[in-house]
Amino acid sequence: MAELPQALSCLLTLEENVQIDQTMLPTRDRFSLRLTIYCWRYLQQLSAASNIPLETVQPEQIKAWVHQDQQLQDAQHTDRAFFDWFSHLLASSLQPLTAISQHHQVSIKDLSLDQIINWFQHSCQARLAKNA
Repeated sequence: MAELPQALSCLLTLEENVQIDQTMLPTRDRFSLRLTIYCWRYLQQLSAASNIPLETVQPEQIKAWVHQDQQLQDAQHTDRAFFDWFSHLLASSLQPLTAISQHHQVSIKDLSLDQIINWFQHSCQARLAKNA
């Protein structure tokens, strides 16, 4: 099995995974929550390295960052399709991250893990109540 680059393998700790599992969210929502957190942390690293606020980042910039990420380039089994897919995933994650930051009235970089988790819990509860 190919190892993930260190930048990707440390994006969620065991304790954080347990915290997410304890939310008792449906599997789909826990998966979305994990992806959002992975993307949030990865984008924070890219934003800090480039001195560009996440709120102003454009999909083309994300794609350029991903294609220039040496750790991703050095990983086995990564090709252009992976880079494009990962870039799209990161860009898509800005939608919930922007909603969460606006809800809490903080910048995306200043969000906390608890704020992200709580937003997903409330969003899921609202969706389930609406569909009931």
